Formats: sequence, C-alpha cells, structure tokens
Amino acid sequence: MTLATVQQQLSTPEGFAKAVNARGTAYGVGIASLGLGVAGFLLNLFFTGQALDWQWNYVFPLLFRPDLFEYSNTRGQIWAYIYAWAPIVLIPLGIILLVVHFSTRKTAGASLFADFQSRGWVGKQRYTGLKVKNGNADVDTVFISHPSTPDETFDAIALQYQTHISSLDKKALKATAAAAVKAGILNGTSAAALAQGLPTEITAAPAQGKGEFAVVVPPAPGSSAKYRVLAIKG
Repeated sequence: MTLATVQQQLSTPEGFAKAVNARGTAYGVGIASLGLGVAGFLLNLFFTGQALDWQWNYVFPLLFRPDLFEYSNTRGQIWAYIYAWAPIVLIPLGIILLVVHFSTRKTAGASLFADFQSRGWVGKQRYTGLKVKNGNADVDTVFISHPSTPDETFDAIALQYQTHISSLDKKALKATAAAAVKAGILNGTSAAALAQGLPTEITAAPAQGKGEFAVVVPPAPGSSAKYRVLAIKG
C-alpha cells in the first residue's frame, strides 16, 4: 500500500469511514463498562452459588444481597459488595453508551472527515524506541511524518531519537517516558513537546496498528480539543 493509494482511499466520506478506525470515547467506555459489568455478575453468581451449594432456588434471590452473608475478612466483604452492585450500574451504562455511539457515529464520522480534509493528513509511522505506560500496559510510541517534512529528513530524525532513547539508563528512560505521558503522547502531541529540537509539525503518538501509515487530525488553532490519531485498516 502506497501513500497515494491511502490518500485516494481517504478522499471520500465512504472510503474514509471504511479505512479509518474512528471509534470514539463512548464506544471504548461502553465496551469496558459492559465487559466489567458482565464479569462482575458472573463472579457474583459463582461465589453466591458456591456459598449456597448451588441451590438455585436460593441463588438468584440472594445475588444482590451480600449483606446476608458472613465474611472471613473486610476485604472479602468489600469485593462481594462490588461484585453484587457494580453490574447494576456498569451494564446499563455500557448499553447506553453503545447506543449513543451507534446512533451518532454517522454524524461524528462526517465531522471527523471534514476535520481531516481541512487540517489533517496521512503520515508515515516510525518507532521512537520509547515505551510508555497506558494503565498497566506498555505501549510502543511512534513519530508520524507531516507532508512538509521530506522522507529522508523524517527518517533521520526518528533514527536520531531512537539512538538517544537507546543510550538512556533505566532511571532516565523511566523519567523520559513519564514526561512523554505528561506531554500528552497517549492522545497524540507535537514531537516538540518531547524534546528540544524536534520539529513541531511531526506528531508523537502511540503506534497505530501494524501498517506504515496513520491519520493525524490536530486540534483546530486556538482549540482545547485533543489530537485525533487513527489507525488505517488493512
């Protein structure tokens, strides 16, 4: 897949929607809420059933009554209450957020395509060598090129930064990763926010899929919105 092929594919709203994975916050939080809620319900079902020797005529009436059980320690009691009551909140919340996502995705997709056409671009990804924490996960980060930067210059900048990262000791590497997260790399940010001398037009972000290219839509000038950095399918 060449840059010209990708740009052609992204030149229409239909092609953009098919090529770009643009799931938003509502979708991600909705899936997480639904998953955690179902997991909590299943754990509650298992522990309640186990406590009642799987006498099903008692299990379901007592699923949401953790106050009727005795616990060996406070920690177990707290988790029992979480397993019992969290699904009551998380499952409906997940369903609501997914409904919101699917009912608004056409409008959101059209808005994102318009933003991409007005100020976004397709860039090449080059690994920085820096991993950052996103929750409990270690995430690879990349630089994403800008059309104004020649490929040779961009590759040289990425290689120079990789060399710099590989030269750091453990303490300095940890500090660099923490500073990158603080600078906003998990959402996408200008590479200049990571270190002096890096061009402002190059984007630093988590790696987007396995392909060479990614879509960057920076916030509008003067806006407090965040970068949108998106993987390209296939």
